[in-house]
Amino acid sequence: MPDPIAKPDLPSPAARALQLRSLFALNKPGARRWPFALRAALAMGVPAAIGWAAGDLPAGLMATIGGFTAVYGNDRPFLNRAFHLGAIAVSFALAVMIGVVAGGTEWLTVPVVTLLATAAAFLCSALKVSPPGAYLFTLAVAAGTAMGAEHLSWWHVGTLVLAGGAFAWVLHMAGAILAPRGPEVLALKAAARAVGDFLIAATTPGGDTARHQAAIALHLAWTVLVSQQPVQPRPNGTLSRLRAEGRELHMIFAEAINAVGAGEPIPQANVERVQAIARQGAMPVDVTNPGHIPLGRVSGWQLLKEGARPGAQAFEIGLRVAVASAVSGLFGWLTNIEHAYWITAAAVLMLYQGLDRATMLQRGIQRVGGTLIGTVLAGVVLYLHPEGLWFAATIALLQFIIELLVLRNYGLAVIFITAIALTIASGGHPVADIPHQVWVRAEDTFLGCAIGVAAFLLLAKRGTSRAISQELFRTWGAIDLVAQHLATGDADTAGVRGARRNLQHHIILLLQSYDAAAGSGAESRATAEPLWPAVVATQRLAYRLLAAAWRIEAASATGGNTALAEELFGKEGAVQLHACLAGIVNALHNGTAPPPDPEVPAFLEAEIRLLGSSIVFPSSRA
Repeated sequence: MPDPIAKPDLPSPAARALQLRSLFALNKPGARRWPFALRAALAMGVPAAIGWAAGDLPAGLMATIGGFTAVYGNDRPFLNRAFHLGAIAVSFALAVMIGVVAGGTEWLTVPVVTLLATAAAFLCSALKVSPPGAYLFTLAVAAGTAMGAEHLSWWHVGTLVLAGGAFAWVLHMAGAILAPRGPEVLALKAAARAVGDFLIAATTPGGDTARHQAAIALHLAWTVLVSQQPVQPRPNGTLSRLRAEGRELHMIFAEAINAVGAGEPIPQANVERVQAIARQGAMPVDVTNPGHIPLGRVSGWQLLKEGARPGAQAFEIGLRVAVASAVSGLFGWLTNIEHAYWITAAAVLMLYQGLDRATMLQRGIQRVGGTLIGTVLAGVVLYLHPEGLWFAATIALLQFIIELLVLRNYGLAVIFITAIALTIASGGHPVADIPHQVWVRAEDTFLGCAIGVAAFLLLAKRGTSRAISQELFRTWGAIDLVAQHLATGDADTAGVRGARRNLQHHIILLLQSYDAAAGSGAESRATAEPLWPAVVATQRLAYRLLAAAWRIEAASATGGNTALAEELFGKEGAVQLHACLAGIVNALHNGTAPPPDPEVPAFLEAEIRLLGSSIVFPSSRA
């Protein structure tokens, strides 16, 4: 067993740097990506084909904007996906309509695009909308300001985009016929694989990394199985069985953490059980409790409030996008650059995911490089000038290839992204000056990426280390609250479930805060790195406490929860832990070291000692 007081083994994200090899590496393919790629291809190609058949290809191309709905929500359960995709489709229609209206008044264009891009970036980040997130909404509203379909009114445009979104919705929901619980099974299997990796690596130097990855996978699985589901599923139905197995995975994960903390071996039976779940997904279980929601739900309102705090990732993303959108839009307006909205879209693309500096620079190099190569492919397509159904088929084929490649290597996907963008921009008409058209695309992409990088570098230093400290304080407060509940034997009432949920949530936010600071430049990295041991020590303490919560909850079934709580915490354990955490907080505020060897519950002693020794206090700095 590794020394519990040893330096945390989780490698600091601050050590990451741009590596040229990563620009060309192929990531592992996702599970069965081709059905998703096929849906996206049909969502783009079919509206264009219908527009051609109806004698109005521009109207068909307008509907393809709504077809982008097909690239969202792939990991959500179908019922939740139905509402999510419906909101996406309506949002695309509104964005394009607003863009069309704003495009009619020259001075409105830049403010409207900036406002909507900022709102989309903040909302998508705060509400955890998966990529392409705010990027396509920005592209939609910006493109709407420059549309040349004069024969279409703003409401006609909105109707066409909504129709394209509705068609994409149907395609995306069709999978419910063959595998109505497919997303839930995939999420459970992924969590089981991650827990299995942790069980194997728990006592090795990579134990911290494996534990965190398992916790993230369990959190994502529980989001799919609980937060994105109706509150009361059918008893003994597939969802209830999946929830029961998800809860079992949490229990096994907690038992492993407790075993490592006590220096005991992890039972081989647990390893085999987890491997069986990873292979088979939903299996028969003796008892299900469809009303049992161990960790509750994080509401959208809570996510928005957290995201609106200065220093929060969503707040910083929204600020950077606001600056980049305003600068790129103003530059395009002043210089009267053709297709200036491409500049804004490229700038937002660099910023909307909240990437660290190294990853963002990699994304920028891949975007510019892929665009330069893609202009050659686009030139060939424009030269061949496919017409009618061939034009629609070309769009569909390019979109299919994009979705197959985008997760494997973004730079390769950009080659085809460039080709499809220029193909759609041609409107199916011959292009008189192909070299000029492709050069404008490359120029706009370079300018947009440069503006995005500049906005990141300008704003990346804003209170990053302070954000880590604030998130440490919040996580310690969440630890304290959970401990107060557990010390009384309360592990499964609504109040403690919410407290446990919030603690798990803060563990993830804590690492995200560090990630953002460590990747924001040399100055931010220098102030963030001394806090890294405290981040990992806090994670260890939090996971140990959550593992105890699962153990006490399991004891509730036999009425032994109170006795177990007293065994773990004693009579004054919660008070001791509260005093210890308060001492650490006060020491940080006052610039003094905390009291040595504080009295705390025995099962948390190693984690508390690690936390105390990991914090760099002002008085001890060189």
